[in-house]
Amino acid sequence: MTESTPSRRRGDDLEHAIFEATLEELAEVGYANLRMESIAARARAGKASLYKRWPSRAHLVRAAVRHRGATSEMLFEPTGAVRADLERVMHRIAEVQAGPDGEAVRGYVGELTASSDGEELRDDIERPRVRIVTAIFEAGIKAGAVRPEALTPRIANLAPSLMTHYFLTRGEPAPPEVIDEILDLVVMPLITETGR
Repeated sequence: MTESTPSRRRGDDLEHAIFEATLEELAEVGYANLRMESIAARARAGKASLYKRWPSRAHLVRAAVRHRGATSEMLFEPTGAVRADLERVMHRIAEVQAGPDGEAVRGYVGELTASSDGEELRDDIERPRVRIVTAIFEAGIKAGAVRPEALTPRIANLAPSLMTHYFLTRGEPAPPEVIDEILDLVVMPLITETGR
């Protein structure tokens, strides 16, 4: 190996380097300008090694975001204060959407939803959010603040879905006043006895 020839990584080390390079490139240039060649150069990998594992940049970005999500999934313990807990989760969603993960979703959602990967993509995005909101609803049911009938996956995914809709249609995360509207005009009336 000469000084001008970088050492090639292999296995998990290579994959980790590619994921890191993907997220760094995404943060710097955005999804529209993301190129497999640039990712390969940053990761000190051959472009062919990227295409061997992932058939397109959409698949690579999705894998990189999924990898990071597996190592940094939001830990959340409900307090029993349902609205405050939901608000905290929604602000966290907005923070994520404001960073590279948001840029990734905005970019690859169009490429993958038309393919057979669309359903799996939706599951990747929705599953962790539904799990957290379900835990908030369960704590609210125990405290008598949430109607038991409200504990359904569709209702648990309502607030996060409205956040995603706002993000994809406006190009920016929902601001605090929109989060308040979603909670006070839609979600809380739906899940509480007083809102029936």
